[in-house]
Amino acid sequence: MPAHPSVLLHRHRLHDLLDQSVSRLTVISGPSGFGKTSLVRAWAETSTASDLVWVTLESDLDSRAAFWQTVLAGVGRAGLVGRSALALASEIEESDDPAAVLARGFSLCRTPLLVVDAYERLRTTPELVDADLARLAQLVPQLRIVVTTRTSSGLASPARSLRGEVQLLNPRDLAFTLAETADLLGAFAAPMPDAAASRLHRATRGYPLALRAALLSSAPLDGSLPSPPSAELDGWQRLVAEDLRIQLQQRSAYDFVLATSVPPYFDADLAVALAPQAAEPARVKEILDDLEWHGFGRWIPFAPGTQVFQYVESLREVMLVEVRGWSRPDQVRAAESSAIWLASHGGYEAALEMAVGAGLFGVAAWVYAGVVGTNQDAVSSNLVNRHLTSVPSKALINFPALAFGRGLACFRDPSLRGAAAEFFKISAEWERPKLASPTLAHFLLGHLARTVSLRLLGRSEESARAALRALHFNDAVPAAEREVVADLQPMVLRNLAYSLYLEGDLAKAREVASRAIATAAEATARNHSIAHALGMSAFEGWVDQARSVQAQLDPGGWRPGEECTHVNAAGRIGEAILSLDTFDHKAALARFEGCGVVFETTEFWPLHAWVRLHAQLGLGNSGAEARKIAEQLQRRPMPPCMTDNLASAAVGNALAIAWLAAGNGAKAAALLRRPTRFGGQLAPAALLAKLAAGDADAAWKSLAGQESQPGHTARSRAATLTLGAAAAHRLGHQESAIALLERAVAQVGATGARLHLAYLPTDDLVDLRALAARRGSADLQAHLAIGVPAAFETASNAVVTLSEKERAVVAAMVEHPTRSAIAAALHISENTVKTHLQRIYRKLGVNSQAAVLERAVELDLLDAP
Repeated sequence: MPAHPSVLLHRHRLHDLLDQSVSRLTVISGPSGFGKTSLVRAWAETSTASDLVWVTLESDLDSRAAFWQTVLAGVGRAGLVGRSALALASEIEESDDPAAVLARGFSLCRTPLLVVDAYERLRTTPELVDADLARLAQLVPQLRIVVTTRTSSGLASPARSLRGEVQLLNPRDLAFTLAETADLLGAFAAPMPDAAASRLHRATRGYPLALRAALLSSAPLDGSLPSPPSAELDGWQRLVAEDLRIQLQQRSAYDFVLATSVPPYFDADLAVALAPQAAEPARVKEILDDLEWHGFGRWIPFAPGTQVFQYVESLREVMLVEVRGWSRPDQVRAAESSAIWLASHGGYEAALEMAVGAGLFGVAAWVYAGVVGTNQDAVSSNLVNRHLTSVPSKALINFPALAFGRGLACFRDPSLRGAAAEFFKISAEWERPKLASPTLAHFLLGHLARTVSLRLLGRSEESARAALRALHFNDAVPAAEREVVADLQPMVLRNLAYSLYLEGDLAKAREVASRAIATAAEATARNHSIAHALGMSAFEGWVDQARSVQAQLDPGGWRPGEECTHVNAAGRIGEAILSLDTFDHKAALARFEGCGVVFETTEFWPLHAWVRLHAQLGLGNSGAEARKIAEQLQRRPMPPCMTDNLASAAVGNALAIAWLAAGNGAKAAALLRRPTRFGGQLAPAALLAKLAAGDADAAWKSLAGQESQPGHTARSRAATLTLGAAAAHRLGHQESAIALLERAVAQVGATGARLHLAYLPTDDLVDLRALAARRGSADLQAHLAIGVPAAFETASNAVVTLSEKERAVVAAMVEHPTRSAIAAALHISENTVKTHLQRIYRKLGVNSQAAVLERAVELDLLDAP
């Protein structure tokens, strides 16, 4: 070090680990530059050992005997064997148990310490010497052995540490902590702010050689105390690179390592492609094995029967600094080869990062297509978004797949969802791939991106048309070529089905959803498609079909934790709806507990809101839930898929019914006045509003028109017919009532969708059950027999109405707390006020003025009549 070159830093954390070791054999393993030797030297200075034997392997050793002769020479230098050294040397040469021979040399020592430095130089029969060292520790109970090595195998194998055979300190242990970095700077540099020490530590990651280089790079030439290391780290990086250059050039490997540091890992084929001049193909394996032996990297499992090579991260980072000094064409060539290789071997995220970083946006689009095709969770993850954020606008326009990916990532993040539309607008304009050699997969994914983008922009009609166009393209693919896109088809088809579903093309949607299941050859993709079909079938009212689909789910087919992510959002919704149809409202809500899905960032928000409204209706909390949903609908951006479509209209119906159950007819009426192309979904609420107001005649007269409205599902039609039956029965039309009920059962089945029975006022449900018992079929009786919660207690009091004078009294109560004050404000007598209050209390079901105001706010009674 500049100021005190002979002083060693005492790293108390590591010294404590060495002192407290239970094992008497310690291995300190790490690449060059991790301070192994310095650590042991500093620790040995403070050690309580009575005798220190330090053995450094200066050159490669080619035999077991040569190693032990070197150790014996160290023992001799320490004066521990005296005249017997020659005899022991001869005995070691011939012995099959050199550890037992050397044990005699240590037998008279009280607490000896043997340090073997640079153990990686033992290249021949290391496994025999490993066993010898372990035996020596057993034979001499008072002996402590410390070995330093660059290798991570053999004696330094983590498995030995797990078995308690050795104490192992690895590069993670050897890296400086932030506190140790500050201590180092305090000992060998001028004082510096904590923030500067923190920056230096982050930049070097505690790599000891890098920290030392940072100090050296800031040292003045006159030998005085060095100034604090600069925030500009090029100086220390150059010093580290130079140190590594010298070591690698000694092995004729520097150019090879530099070229192959571009990807995070590689195989022999990629190494040859990246460094054709640096290594002949036949020598690549030999070079890499040598680099592994000296701790510069390691072979790691990659795929069954396949390994790849990975450099030590600190080495690779320094090499990458050198790579950034290459010419632009050289950098691009290396990045392109690496990205294509990584993507071809499933390393999509690393490939995407490399392609985007090099400005290879065509390659990035190709890689993203691979991401979409293999892992639907990844397409919208923050990891993908992190790389796509740096793609310039021009590239997004030229490569809409990247804009689609950026839009999905924003869409899934609640804090960024408002920004998603700008990216979806780009991918919504897709016509054909803008790649040099587009494949079938690129065309298919382009159609998908366009369809989904239009859907998430709220353009349901256009999305459905795009879905039909995509289906036409998919179905026109020759049978011989379909294998190429077989993995993509389930994901593409289920997304196309949902666009058709939202636009009310229900038969086509069911057909396409079934094809998505049928084309999924792999269990995970099949579960994804089943989840979509389950949600859509249950929501539509095909309960028996939904149960059948649910039975096809493979519990072992999900990736770990995936069952609780957005890929199963529709499945959770479907299971919740099945619970609603048996009026198990708590079970329905429980399907979302502990679930990681943020429904505000999924296109299934309408279906989820519909479930919540119905569950709380059954639990008696319809008013509170209606307010929550209404508030969410006022936010901007609005919840996903809530422009005019089948699902959003169904939410409007459920919300109107919730308001009616809460007694707020005004809010229900406002919802029913909104224009929609799917009026059939609002038909049940429209009929119920008339029944709740006591106008059965108006409900009966409007039935035919409501039933003929476009946009009905089996569920909405059954609800409409059932409420029509209630109106008919009130008017004495019993034959019509029975006929309507039988038609409703025919729509959904005797034990199918029955959630709509909760719409019936209690009196009407009792009357219809009695009528069915007298004149209905067994299926009809079974259909009505289930226990139904009383959401509407009586036939005509669900909607609260106040007279104009009563509303005036309520309004006056806001500013006038006493009856006398109210009377004075309205110019009426106190007795008149008292009479009005009694009526108001009775209508609102309360017994205090405070409760009147609370209920009035809930029912919007303070608004102008």
